[in-house]
Amino acid sequence: MAVLITLVLIYGGSLAFVRLRNKAHMPWGRQLTDFSTFMVPFNLPAYFSSRISTASRLPAGSFPQVQILEDNWEIIRDEALALYQSNHIATKDDLPGSNFYRDNRWKSFYLKVYDFNIPSARQLAPTTMALIDQVPGMNLALFAVLMPGKRLTQHHDPFAFSVRYSLGLSTPNSEQCGLVVDGDHYAWRDGEAITFDETYLHAAYNDTDTPRIILMTDLDRPLRWRLLERIYYRFARAFNGLFYIDNLDPSITGIGNRMKEPVVRYKAYMKALKKAQPRKYRLGKWTLHLLLVGGLIYWTLA
Repeated sequence: MAVLITLVLIYGGSLAFVRLRNKAHMPWGRQLTDFSTFMVPFNLPAYFSSRISTASRLPAGSFPQVQILEDNWEIIRDEALALYQSNHIATKDDLPGSNFYRDNRWKSFYLKVYDFNIPSARQLAPTTMALIDQVPGMNLALFAVLMPGKRLTQHHDPFAFSVRYSLGLSTPNSEQCGLVVDGDHYAWRDGEAITFDETYLHAAYNDTDTPRIILMTDLDRPLRWRLLERIYYRFARAFNGLFYIDNLDPSITGIGNRMKEPVVRYKAYMKALKKAQPRKYRLGKWTLHLLLVGGLIYWTLA
């Protein structure tokens, strides 16, 4: 019983933490089962031991090592445009990005995923890769395109051990194309960057007729405790190793991506059920949640 009470208290505390930390919120029904609620205990050590701000948007200069990218943004832009025009920035078969690629709204070209081998990045973007290699703590990087008239709905990214650094390359340079981070709007401009904590609620929009091309990266959050940094690093490398993929050769991929087909089929079924029979969808969804909770209760009391 003590274990059950502890789990309930952790869940309630996590839910309160997310709601109090963010100015902008998901609907309650979604927040109750969103992974951002369940990730709070995992992320709290990163927040509490952070050597930089834990605000939604970080001030310029928080990561001085990225200056080399901003000084050479036009060179990076030219390489990205060449890839886009040759259709190398495209949809991918990586499982975590599957929702983003829906409706052809988002395209990507992976540059770096920790130390995993992405041959096409070295082959097709050598200058950008040479610059990224000079940025300590940048273990994830890609060119990302948000297509005209498309949006990425509001969401939380799961992990607080990194922060998002994105550099505008070829953008509409318009207030109609930007980010919303915890309710605050940021418009994309060529050569300008934003650094933010992606565990805050955020969304992207491009209400223009021009593609938005950026360099999107994650930087390791500097922590006070080196041991904690190493633990998070090892976890992040292992997790992202499940889902990395080469841009040209899909056989170069993590084992997690090989599980995509059944997961996509399940999600497609649930989406179709939600549209055709919303009452049955809600009943099935909450039945599954209650079964999981019931199983957890049984396990704790057995």
